[in-house]
Amino acid sequence: MRHAPSIDLNPSRPAIDPEKGIGHLRLADLGEDQILGARCAACDHDNWVNRWEIARKWGGGRTLDQLRPLLRCTRCDNKGDNGWRLGRIDRDSEWTNVQSLSYRSSV
Repeated sequence: MRHAPSIDLNPSRPAIDPEKGIGHLRLADLGEDQILGARCAACDHDNWVNRWEIARKWGGGRTLDQLRPLLRCTRCDNKGDNGWRLGRIDRDSEWTNVQSLSYRSSV
């Protein structure tokens, strides 16, 4: 599908359902322009992670909810109730936050 001005829309790319959040997405579902981050529930520290390294280690078929219990804060060492952030890289390679998944989301 073409969209003005000459932007290709990819219908096979999964849409983010606001009711489900991003937790149901698999690492393999993320687009090339998307980046993955984590947020600490205890100290509110957030940082981007290398999603390619995570996919290599744990497999691209894992969902973000399955990987969420493995998150550990590098600042305060908290291991519980941390959440994911999903972002994208624009054409100028600037990282822009587009959505966060609360640590209170259902698993």
